[in-house]
Amino acid sequence: MNGFRVMTSGVILGAILLSGCNNSAEPDEAQQEKSPVMNENPDSNTGETQNAEVIKKGVGDVIQSIKGLESEISTEADSGKIQEMGKEISSTWDSIEKQVEDEYPDWYERIEKNLYPLIGESGNPDKDLEKMKRLSEATKEDLQLFLEEVK
Repeated sequence: MNGFRVMTSGVILGAILLSGCNNSAEPDEAQQEKSPVMNENPDSNTGETQNAEVIKKGVGDVIQSIKGLESEISTEADSGKIQEMGKEISSTWDSIEKQVEDEYPDWYERIEKNLYPLIGESGNPDKDLEKMKRLSEATKEDLQLFLEEVK
């Protein structure tokens, strides 16, 4: 009789421990299964709205950086300052580049057609200031048009 109690207690204790281990993994699995369904709900576009806001802010920051570069170019600032401004533009663009590429691939290609040569020219030891002016104007124009497209 005493052996039966010990054995029954062991089985019950084992079942409790095993069920406890199984429950700890279940919420993560349940959350993973629910997340994609929640994101696919057409009534819920808060993620898209947030993405658009991040992109808009990032594009605005890139435009401001380009305006700063234009100011440096027009005053024919030293080469190091222009190079620094080019790096700032690159860094600012990098923060939103992947989102723009994923959500607006056509605009991504259009923007980068002028943006990357502008950044490259800013790092060139023998800067062509006229070329940089043309590239900065074209890039700003593309970014402004893109902002109108982002919803």
